[in-house]
Amino acid sequence: MVFCTFVKNDQVLKSNLNKQEKLKIGQLVGDLQSKDELKIASAIKALAIHGHATVIEPLITVWRSGLSGDNEALLIDLLQSLKDTSAIGPLMEAFNDPKNCSIRRKLLVTFWNSKLDFSEYLADFVLFGIEGDFLDALEAITLIENFEVIAPEPAILESQLLLKEYFGQTEERNEQKDVILADLAILLKDFSELEGTDDLYLE
Repeated sequence: MVFCTFVKNDQVLKSNLNKQEKLKIGQLVGDLQSKDELKIASAIKALAIHGHATVIEPLITVWRSGLSGDNEALLIDLLQSLKDTSAIGPLMEAFNDPKNCSIRRKLLVTFWNSKLDFSEYLADFVLFGIEGDFLDALEAITLIENFEVIAPEPAILESQLLLKEYFGQTEERNEQKDVILADLAILLKDFSELEGTDDLYLE
């Protein structure tokens, strides 16, 4: 996907496109939002070539709304093939948007299989594992284990605090999930040692 450099202001981002590009993107987004599965498939394929950061939101919206199996596979392939770092911001906005709770685990899997670096968002994934069920925790640690770079120090510290708070709870917890999160705490300890930070997780 040929993304423009991501900035938070969509208007600035869109201004980097010429008139012809804007018309093309607008037409593809319109096809994406149609109920015609053939048009949706063609739009997803075309957006893999002509897309930019502002099309992440409509892609996620149509995914959340329901797609055929074939079109969902096309969209997942598109997201997993992204290489431009401008996609990371809007993808994480989508991941953290409560409206997308039904596809968050699937999004996490696409992050795991992509070449993009999501290590800065370590704490978001730790929180997802804490708040979710056993499978959510499993997907979270799988993604984190496969980071190609060590997460930044602030993200490690925040993640350790989240786990320390979780294990300090007295409410009934899921034993299987606790095993995964305990493994995650050990992984974060390794991260902190590599970063030279203090480990905040208490046994």
